[in-house]
Amino acid sequence: MRRGFLAAAAVLAAGTAAALLLWDRGDGGPRPAAGPDGTSTAIVLPPGPALPESASGPALAEVAGTEGALLPVAAPDARSLDAAGLEAIAEVARRSGTDALLIWHDGALQLEQYGPNVRPFDRLPGRGLEGAVLAMLAGRAVADGLLPSLDEPLSRWLPEWASDPRGRITLRQLALGTSGLGPAPTDPADDLPARLLAAPLQVVPGSRFAPAAVETDLLGLVLARAGGRPLPDHLSDRLWRPLGARTAEMRLDRAGGAAQASSLQAAPRDWLRLGLLILEDGAVGGASLVPADWLAEMQRPTPYARNDGYRVRLGWPHDRNGPLRAAEPFIEPDMVFLAGEGGQRLYVSRAAGLVVLRLGQPVATWDESALPNLIARAVVAVPGRKSSARPGAGQELPPITKPPPVPAVEAVPLEPQP
Repeated sequence: MRRGFLAAAAVLAAGTAAALLLWDRGDGGPRPAAGPDGTSTAIVLPPGPALPESASGPALAEVAGTEGALLPVAAPDARSLDAAGLEAIAEVARRSGTDALLIWHDGALQLEQYGPNVRPFDRLPGRGLEGAVLAMLAGRAVADGLLPSLDEPLSRWLPEWASDPRGRITLRQLALGTSGLGPAPTDPADDLPARLLAAPLQVVPGSRFAPAAVETDLLGLVLARAGGRPLPDHLSDRLWRPLGARTAEMRLDRAGGAAQASSLQAAPRDWLRLGLLILEDGAVGGASLVPADWLAEMQRPTPYARNDGYRVRLGWPHDRNGPLRAAEPFIEPDMVFLAGEGGQRLYVSRAAGLVVLRLGQPVATWDESALPNLIARAVVAVPGRKSSARPGAGQELPPITKPPPVPAVEAVPLEPQP
């Protein structure tokens, strides 16, 4: 039985310096962009709008947390990963720039390793993982009644777009990545909302799947306006502190200004807690935090891309020529993961009770299944321990089918409604 991830346990000593290398299996160049038939997708997240920095560094706002709820840690002689597997992981780790590698399995932390200049409670950037955080927060806001639904137009909270075609973009399209917006301009003025509101509409909303940081930041702006308070405070109260996470931080456009949602930085264990939240169907300590039905919807394939949900990537179906760069199928076929730039990953298999976090330097060629499969092969078979095998495992899985085609559209803005 999977143990609750907030059970008290001894605190693990500081991890040994290590890094993780994921090798290129020769699949080719960059991931393809979404085509009209939905078989490929552009999931690479461009950087958010550039923010000015003073001589003393960027302005920051805290996302208030707790002292950090303890996570169970496996004793060295009771790990669920065998010694040979751990050695293989450590060997590839020594060859790259991973800042943090955390492996959760069998109800406890099995491995926690950090780079030579990283401490366990350093705040590290997600570099694209924030999109899923904001999607979870939006689902929670609907459940709380702060947002009437995700199908409301943005003009309800962005009056600047009241007579603009961009005002008809919905919250759902922001969360999913189908807004049709292009990157926000990099105006050096210290006004993040103004830059976000200047993002151009490149195609008809709902006609292109291309998740981008500008959508995450706009969703953060909407949540702040809907709640009438800064985004870091809203995130802290509705998700971060109930999660048991330590204080995190976001960049501000200026001291006392607006927070950039796509700039969240947090301790590795707290990024891991987001995976544990998915593992536990949106619950913490048995109490619902993010509605389970919304988490399930986030993990369903969209009509636009068969391996993508709402800021969550899906491990099945495996297709060497498809949108996922994976040389082999996932050993755990229910694998889902949050994907940031160049190898920032948070993998979750509910069937196996497995969560894997990797943060660090970008890896130009990332094999999606290499790391989780290396770990899955290292799992020790112990009588009485929950097996990662599932009913039907080993049987032939259904063939890959393409989703319905997305209608072709002209890449021009919509005309304003009369």
